[in-house]
Amino acid sequence: MKSSEGSPREADMATSQDTESTPVVSQDELRGMIPQESIWHYRIRKFDVRTQVGRLAVIFSLWWLWWSETIWDGWDAISLFGIQPFPNVSPVFRASPGATWDYLIEFLPESLFWQDAWVTMKEALIAFIIASVLGVVAGIVLGNFQRVAKIFGPFIILINAMPKIAFLPLILVVYGVGEMSKVVLAVIIAFFIVQVPTQAAVSLVDPDLVTVARTMGASNHQIFRMVTIPAIGPAILGAMRLAAIISVQGAVFGEIFASKRGLGQRLITSANMLDYNGLFAIVFVLAVFALILNGAIGLAEKRFLRWQVGSQSAQVVSL
Repeated sequence: MKSSEGSPREADMATSQDTESTPVVSQDELRGMIPQESIWHYRIRKFDVRTQVGRLAVIFSLWWLWWSETIWDGWDAISLFGIQPFPNVSPVFRASPGATWDYLIEFLPESLFWQDAWVTMKEALIAFIIASVLGVVAGIVLGNFQRVAKIFGPFIILINAMPKIAFLPLILVVYGVGEMSKVVLAVIIAFFIVQVPTQAAVSLVDPDLVTVARTMGASNHQIFRMVTIPAIGPAILGAMRLAAIISVQGAVFGEIFASKRGLGQRLITSANMLDYNGLFAIVFVLAVFALILNGAIGLAEKRFLRWQVGSQSAQVVSL
């Protein structure tokens, strides 16, 4: 009598028959199943012609409203609770696109203009880096340790609710009218922009992911590096985008109040001299600088969050 181990089982025979009957797909056939797209079609699709046309339409509309002085003439028919949101602006305070462009053409070649621009950019960059580092560290600590969050949470909310610009006179007394006072003001403003979303993102990390990681023998360091950081990455980078713009605004606010150099000082000088063409030109330069910062952070977001799926995972402001 033969043992059952020597004869093949019916399940094994069925499996071998199914394997033999399954057709083998060659590489050429597999390539044929994948939709082919030329490099030009790919670039056109990524360029998103409709979006670019829409942006050009918005730019042209704003330029036309400015050039035709329609935006300055106001709309008396529009009234909200007795307040006219679009009043008629006196010709003394109006600016035109042509005169604003002439201001840029006149002052952009000057080295003194770029020295002022570098002062403002340096203040904003230093404040952005300090605020981002402190905000991320504080957010992670408060998000991970609930008792620490309960102790310091009310004080952080209280300080965040205070108008930061009210501290500027005290900051000027302590740090003087140099660049350091502008950096401190921008850090105080931008810190909470990063800290609050980071703390909320850490608190909302999926506990099931942490549990699965622990059951697989992951240490606290590995859980933080492989679970927490990827989970809070989008929130941190999104907050840093906003913090970069707020840092520029904070530096300019400080320069407007009291400063030796900087674009903010040029801006308030133009306003006091009723040179609103120069004012609009300086605002345009500051907006371009903030846009460059936003694009740089967007590229970093696209690099570090490339594992995300979807077109909304890492959008960069593109022109």
